[in-house]
Amino acid sequence: MLRFFIFILPLLFAAENLSASKIIDLINRGRIDDARREIGEATTAVLRDGTLLYCQALLEADGDKSLQLLETALKSEMSPQYHEDNIYLMILYYMADGNYQKAISSSETYLQHWEDGKYRSEVLRLASIANAKMDRSVTAAEYLSRLTREGSGELYGFVGQLDQAGQLYDKKDYRAAQKICRNLRNVRHDEVVVPSLYLLSYYSIEQKRIDDAILYFNILKEGYPHAVGLDDLIDKFGRFEKRAGDQRAEEMTGTVYSVKVGVFSVKDNAEALAGRLKQYGKKLEIEQKIISDKKYYVVYVGRFLSSEEAMAFKSRLELSEKEAFQVVAR
Repeated sequence: MLRFFIFILPLLFAAENLSASKIIDLINRGRIDDARREIGEATTAVLRDGTLLYCQALLEADGDKSLQLLETALKSEMSPQYHEDNIYLMILYYMADGNYQKAISSSETYLQHWEDGKYRSEVLRLASIANAKMDRSVTAAEYLSRLTREGSGELYGFVGQLDQAGQLYDKKDYRAAQKICRNLRNVRHDEVVVPSLYLLSYYSIEQKRIDDAILYFNILKEGYPHAVGLDDLIDKFGRFEKRAGDQRAEEMTGTVYSVKVGVFSVKDNAEALAGRLKQYGKKLEIEQKIISDKKYYVVYVGRFLSSEEAMAFKSRLELSEKEAFQVVAR
């Protein structure tokens, strides 16, 4: 009898992995009803309780119930191949629920058990965010350092640098934060470039460096016209103008004023905008500038003898074009 049991045990374990793999494959293919049917037909002789609970967690629409299933699955007997995914999902749920202490402890468990885990970069970042939420800035910075070091030259390494910039902005260390973001805007990952440009523009407004703010806004708008955050920046520009008003113009030292309407890396795009704005009957100029060793083309509309005239035309232009522009002294 004992020899029979020893013989049949590997078969049961293989059947368990086969059934769990089949259910998860059905879930990945969007065949949710078939996956639920498969679970309903499974028995504990074929599918161990922990693995069954893990599969049920993937199918559960209620987040709290799904987390409870994951926690129970971890304490039960389940196939080792699903442990890593189980803990990673738990970390995500803890973060979404604001339970940062549990997110930290689960992250530490993950990093100890899977030194080369498939979610290692994500977990390092989540651990940093969770520690920052708990006001553990030193530990948060340590996790980010590990992330940027291990992911050097890769997406998550750049994401770690972006998070470092965010922490520096929170500390009002604008110079160091802006330096990081200026470097990141040249990487090959759009998911890093877009927030870098947004942060550069946003915090330039915060520092009242409106020229820089408009520059980065226009680079973002030209390269990513549907980027999330453009409307937010336009709104922030509007609030800045209301606060600054004529005081901004009084600080200008030039004798001729123009409305800066765009900054482009491609000259044809600058010329296209200038051509479209001819309808306003004002002088149009395209000026070439070198910024951070890159060539850009700045489009100006009008030449006004007073800042008041320029501001009035700018308001008319913004109303018509539904965009934020800037008056500059030249």
